[in-house]
Amino acid sequence: MNIKPLYQTYLINLDRAVDRLELMKNEFAKCDLTFKRISAVDAKNLDHTTYKVDNKYDRDLVPGEIGCYLSHVNTLEEFLSSDNQFAVIIEDDAILVQDFKTIIEKTLSIYDELSVKDQWDVLKLFNGKRKHIKIKDVDDTHFIAACGTSIPITTIAAIWTRKAAEKFLNKIKKPLPTIQRPIDCDLQHAWEFDLRIYNLLPSLVKPAPVETQIQIDERLKKAKLFKQISYEVNRVFPKYNYLISHHGFKKFYDSFIAKKNERIS
Repeated sequence: MNIKPLYQTYLINLDRAVDRLELMKNEFAKCDLTFKRISAVDAKNLDHTTYKVDNKYDRDLVPGEIGCYLSHVNTLEEFLSSDNQFAVIIEDDAILVQDFKTIIEKTLSIYDELSVKDQWDVLKLFNGKRKHIKIKDVDDTHFIAACGTSIPITTIAAIWTRKAAEKFLNKIKKPLPTIQRPIDCDLQHAWEFDLRIYNLLPSLVKPAPVETQIQIDERLKKAKLFKQISYEVNRVFPKYNYLISHHGFKKFYDSFIAKKNERIS
């Protein structure tokens, strides 16, 4: 299968973040990977008439989080205006593994070989230390995995299908993009968007040693205890119901126990 026409790599980058653009140009060149730059929504120039906030997070959202969310929305819209089947979406603070392109193309080439229940909607390319449930080998080293007990809280790099982009945008645009949480936290609520979010492991990216562009006031970081508890309690049942319904109780339970034992040790 010639998969080159099937996907486009998108880079989200602020116009004023010239140093980050140069960083990413070098990373893409290292991997012999072409990309399309998406001008990120600048938190300094937000147009409040173009979006709504219906906050369901455990603290107030900051302008940088809103800009980041809208940047991903714009990228998904750009993707859907193309003929590509997949979008590789990367933020501008990622260090890529040398064989990034090869592994991505191998992964996409076996998509149709996955059982219907394992055909992912979003495939995250950075996992951190989250537990996982192995689904299928890509090669001798890399494999596709379901999220074990929690979806990674990052949007540094991921692959989206067209169906996933459509479902996500249809859910949040009513008619303006309605932001409930930072986008990485929103995607942790995959059941709200009917998305199957998996991982490609080992991670193909790692965060670059640069300062965050999303400035969060230290006072906001100290969310009120009641809000934190309420936020977590309200998502416990739907989260575990989502994981069990997708992967079965045994696989979920094994992953949960492994996570619990790791904490104890």
